This record gives sequence, C-alpha cells and structure tokens, in this order.
Amino acid sequence: MPGRLTGELTKRLGVEPRVLTYQVAGEGDPLILVPGGLTGWLSWIPHQESLSAHHRVIRVQPIHNELGSMGKLGDPGYTSEVERESLRLTLDELAFERADFAGWSGGGRALIEFTLAYPNRVRSLALVEPAAYWILEQLGEEDAVIDELNQFIHGLAGKEVTEDHLATFLGYAGFVEDPAEARHHPNWERWVPHRMALSWQSEKVDRSGRSVEELSSITCPVLLVKGTMTEPWLKRVVDVLGERIPQATVVELSGDHASHIQSIDRFLEELEAHLH
Repeated sequence: MPGRLTGELTKRLGVEPRVLTYQVAGEGDPLILVPGGLTGWLSWIPHQESLSAHHRVIRVQPIHNELGSMGKLGDPGYTSEVERESLRLTLDELAFERADFAGWSGGGRALIEFTLAYPNRVRSLALVEPAAYWILEQLGEEDAVIDELNQFIHGLAGKEVTEDHLATFLGYAGFVEDPAEARHHPNWERWVPHRMALSWQSEKVDRSGRSVEELSSITCPVLLVKGTMTEPWLKRVVDVLGERIPQATVVELSGDHASHIQSIDRFLEELEAHLH
C-alpha cells in the first residue's frame, strides 16, 4: 500500500493540538513511529520500509518538527500537552483504538506522557533513549551536563538557531565528541535545514508534571533501547525506566544516541520479537 500524506501544513500553523502529518505504509496491526526533535520523521524512513512488510506502519511528524523544518520560531504555546493531544487526535483520525508505538529521544519522552494519559490506547511501546531527563531530576540525581544542556536548549526557545547552536547541541546529545568538528560530520548537511526545530524545545515541552512513581502504572510490554556509546544520562534514564516499568526489556545496541539507525538490523530484530 503506498504511503499517504495528510495535514494542511500551510494553512494550520498554530500550536493548538491537531492531527499530525503522517504517512502510512503496509497492512496489518498498526505501528506508529514518533521521531526525535531535530530531523523528525525522516529518521524512521528505513525502518518503515522494512517493517511495512508485516505491519501497517505510520510515521508521524510532530508539530515542532514540521514548523521548525520550515524555519518557524518556537511558539511559547507549544507544550507537552499539545504533543500528547496531537497524538491522540491522529490516532482518532486513523480510526485506531489501540496501536503499538515506537519513539526516539523527544518522541520517546512524548510517548511516556501519552501512555500515562491514555494507557488503553497503547498496546506496546518501544523507547529509544527517551529524553525524559525529568526522571533523573525527581530522583535527585544531579548531573552538571544535564543542567548545562537544559540551560542551553531552553535558552534557544523561540529564538533563531544558528549553526553554532546546532553544533553545540550535537555535542550535548552525543552525536559528535567535539562540537568544533560537527561541520565535518557526514550528517551535517542533513541536520542543518532542521535546526530551527530546537527552538521549540522549551521547558513546557520537557516537563509535563508527571512523577517517577507513575511509571509503574505503565503495564504494557515496553522495549527500551540504549547505545553503547551514548551519553551516561541517557543510559541512566533507560535503566530507571527498566527498573520501574513492570514489563520492560532493556537492550543495548552498538552506537550512540542513534543506535537504532546505526545498528538497524539488530534493532529491527529486537522490535519484531517485541511486537510478537
């Protein structure tokens, strides 16, 4: 089945919850892929192509990815609630009562919030290094790197994101060891056009008011993925989720924050086993 696009992108540039732009491929039980906060749904293309042989796979494009990739400045009205309700409206639009979900980084963080709010709509979760640093904050695990990252990324909210800002972010996220070398990374030209998406990552998006205690209420099967070379705080978030979610399985793949791309065959193998 060919992919289908929806969403009146040029007509609906607000921050109210709305049906997300999406693309569907394949037949079978629905699997919804939610991307991270920079390049957006482009990152899930190879996964959709493979998984659509056995599943109905839907890539969604969150509002901040759409508008950020268009060069739009982040809006202070964009919150974790907007992300959550937009996912719900998209599920309604697709007429799915329940679905399997997979999310990377910011997409994983959004799916934790969605699952806590709408547990009956989530059959299973696969979370690749969700950027839910609020978990460590609530546990009192101080980390200077996280504090610096928060100060930096929240300082970009609603502002023009330069290439220097992008390079610094890539260093914090673990995509490059030295921000000074970011422009030499093979993915640099791919990242640059989407840099304004970072201006949408305000504190209202990062913190939803949830508590660590609520994590134990996520009772669906959860696959948690971390990379061997990723940042320690991201690994720690995965480990805490693994300890607190009853039906969680933790898998470590070769690679950094994008290990599900760098070790795609292993990731797809683990995901298929998880879905069955």
